Amino acid sequence: MKKVYILILQKPLVIKTYTSLVALIEDNTNIDLGASRSKLVKFDFGKFNYVNNRVIISYKTALSSGDVRRKKLEEKNESE
Repeated sequence: MKKVYILILQKPLVIKTYTSLVALIEDNTNIDLGASRSKLVKFDFGKFNYVNNRVIISYKTALSSGDVRRKKLEEKNESE
């Protein structure tokens, strides 16, 4: 399973995904993000989404089709 950063720009509504926080920061200006590089690097994305009046940044696990099948099989086996 791969972890990804999801950036949601609120106005205009734009959604982008990144495999690293560095890529997210380098692709967007501090003004666009409404936060400094330092603030974002220190933020605990494992516990919370970063939210301000301009953006939402979330750190999530991307699932492959194999991951979904394994999860469904495990759930089926647990219910039996």
